[in-house]
Amino acid sequence: MKVTRASDYAIRALIHMAHKPLGTTFMRSELAAECEIPDSFLGKILQNLAKSEILSSERGKKGGFKVAKNPAEITVYDIISAIEGDIALNKCIFDEDFCSLVHSCTAHNMWSDIQDNLVEMLKSYSLAKLTEKY
Repeated sequence: MKVTRASDYAIRALIHMAHKPLGTTFMRSELAAECEIPDSFLGKILQNLAKSEILSSERGKKGGFKVAKNPAEITVYDIISAIEGDIALNKCIFDEDFCSLVHSCTAHNMWSDIQDNLVEMLKSYSLAKLTEKY
């Protein structure tokens, strides 16, 4: 698994946003400049985060994006999942029809154990925890 640039940008933008008081509204263009993220790319990222209810968005002159919930309740797993979809090291973990050996393959068990550990680790880092180190 490789963390994409979109996931990296999402995490960086959210750390920046969570560093401000909850309820602070951020304009996309200002956030892009402050975080050194291409504006149009950030727009797509913010929309995905809003669809996943990590952010809320408001239209209009005073609109923008806000962190939608307590940063302690938002994990790195939530952020990456919002951007990438399901996190999978190997397709056989989520699609048993992918491989006929799924029930007898020791490599499948290894991938499953590593997947579980990865998910657990990503869930152990909250946005609040990352903000403390900002």
